Amino acid sequence: MDEYQIVRGMLLRAGRGQPATAPIAKAIVEWVQPHADWLTGRSQAADAELGWEDLLRGVAAERAHDAARPQVLQLAEELASLLGLEPLDGALLRLMIACDRLPRAAGLLRILTRHGHDLPTLLGELAGAEPHDAERMARRSPVLRLGLIGFAANRQGEVQIDIRWMLERLLDRAPPSGAAMIDALAGNRQSTSLDLGDFAHVADADFLARLLRGAIRARAVGINLLIHGPPGTGKTEFAKTLAAAADVTLHGIGEADEDGEEPTRLDRVHALQLAQRLLAPRGGAALLFDEMEDLIGGTERSSGDWFSKREGSKVFVNRMLEANAVPVIWTTNAIGNIDDAILRRMSFVVKLDLPPRRAALRMLDRVARDEGVRPGDGFQRLIERAPETATVLRVAARAARLAEEGDGGVRAAAALVRALRGGDLPADGAEALDLDLFETDRPIAPLFAALRESGAADVSLLLIGPPGTGKTALAHHLARALDRPLIVKRASDLLSKWVGETEARIADAFAEARRREGVLLFDEVDSLLFDRTTARNSWEVGQVNELLGWLDRHPLPVVAATNHAGRLDPATLRRFVFKLELRPLGGAKAAQAFGRFFGMAAPAELTELRNLTPGDFSVVARQLRHAPVADALEIVERLRLESVVKPEHGSRIGF
Repeated sequence: MDEYQIVRGMLLRAGRGQPATAPIAKAIVEWVQPHADWLTGRSQAADAELGWEDLLRGVAAERAHDAARPQVLQLAEELASLLGLEPLDGALLRLMIACDRLPRAAGLLRILTRHGHDLPTLLGELAGAEPHDAERMARRSPVLRLGLIGFAANRQGEVQIDIRWMLERLLDRAPPSGAAMIDALAGNRQSTSLDLGDFAHVADADFLARLLRGAIRARAVGINLLIHGPPGTGKTEFAKTLAAAADVTLHGIGEADEDGEEPTRLDRVHALQLAQRLLAPRGGAALLFDEMEDLIGGTERSSGDWFSKREGSKVFVNRMLEANAVPVIWTTNAIGNIDDAILRRMSFVVKLDLPPRRAALRMLDRVARDEGVRPGDGFQRLIERAPETATVLRVAARAARLAEEGDGGVRAAAALVRALRGGDLPADGAEALDLDLFETDRPIAPLFAALRESGAADVSLLLIGPPGTGKTALAHHLARALDRPLIVKRASDLLSKWVGETEARIADAFAEARRREGVLLFDEVDSLLFDRTTARNSWEVGQVNELLGWLDRHPLPVVAATNHAGRLDPATLRRFVFKLELRPLGGAKAAQAFGRFFGMAAPAELTELRNLTPGDFSVVARQLRHAPVADALEIVERLRLESVVKPEHGSRIGF
């Protein structure tokens, strides 16, 4: 079938029983004059026009036509073969493409529809359907059901052929081979530079790769993997990595390319159906449907067992999940909006959270190599402070390379993380400490060294002492010694006025520590583990029980700090492997701290001060940056002022 045969077929059907005086006959005769030689093969005199009867006689006998076959018709024929279309449906596909892309066929079709010919019926007949069944066959053809082409009415109410975005992209690109055609229609092939080692924090990663590989090998039906988690956790990259690990070609479904417009829900559904039809017979491929919300709409759980704002048919979605011959990997940010009926049809569901520090550092090394930059020293501390950094490594490194910034992307990453968090970065941890400056009931340096060398993770530490003795600084130091991030939870982070929410927040804190493989610090722990005999309500006892229970079974390091050991529940102490009491500095330690902070020998007058802590020396050192002093005695006076305002000294601070 070429353009000549298509135009000839339309003329033969249009001319049935039409006299030369009919409006449609006059319109066709006017249209045909520039195309007379091409259509009839008879040269017309310059002053003679082809009449209606001459035209009908000229097209009645089919003649050989040696014109080159248009490329769009070659594409249409190959596409019909790739889709396994029946002869009538293949002919309908070629007709509709020709009548949209070939000028003579398109011009004649417009005349016929303007003069009363029903477009679906006409195309159905031309494709080979019986007249009584032509419209139904055209409208129910897979060509329309797959979303390749449709019928649409213009402003004048005339029905026209509507080439949809997937087929339009194919026709515009005109790929040279069947494989390239499949890529254009099924979606771009997805690739990744990562491997499963970069997702070592995902416990089920190896299982999912084996599941995907087995599904492809067995040509299993109804295989769906769902990856969910907050934005920026690497769901799409994880899907690509799974496919690469399973040695499976992965196609992204319904993604607008650089020339395309934003696809609608129906566009993406059609793209999924089309990809299934194209790839199922060939095997060796899987599909990635990023942002599952596009399929189910902005659904929201409502009271009872129903969802509001659902789009599309629930039955249709369920059957599609059960019958897909090509495995599909779905991603979504919000699993709470997915109906349980959909979840039950998933082969596996995995949640992705922000990667732990070690995984983030592995990703940083790989990204830096890919982008040709050297990671700045600040990246490690930025990752410790804000795990979201792992989600912006590539764009930050690329920005640094383009700007020729020597930090490898630290500045760009920090700016992006601030935007993601909606505020400033978390406060940085303390600098490296001199453990010899702490006044404790047992030496700290040997203990921390032993903890680091043992490699055991199930260690817990209770730090007791007045403010300023360095409890929080010690927790930061321990986390760095163990090469783990520090996750700080204060009473204000966990306590809630709603019954049950405090327990949930406590459980979430331990879950975050496991996910990030970090050291969990409970500051002001006496507000959480208070003596249960002083509780006024039963739910307060439940909060203490919840925290004690998690302390018993948590497999990673935990540190708790308190200024008020006497307020702790008696059961607290046995939950901690080590208990350290931090006290104000004695004379020897105070003199050592003086030399450490101020770079000079301590005067004798320092021994008169009895309740100094490392925090006092740190405060005075910061004061000196703004208000210098003349000698060591003035520094001692500054320290004395810090000493006298402490509650145990009996002085009060007024504002």
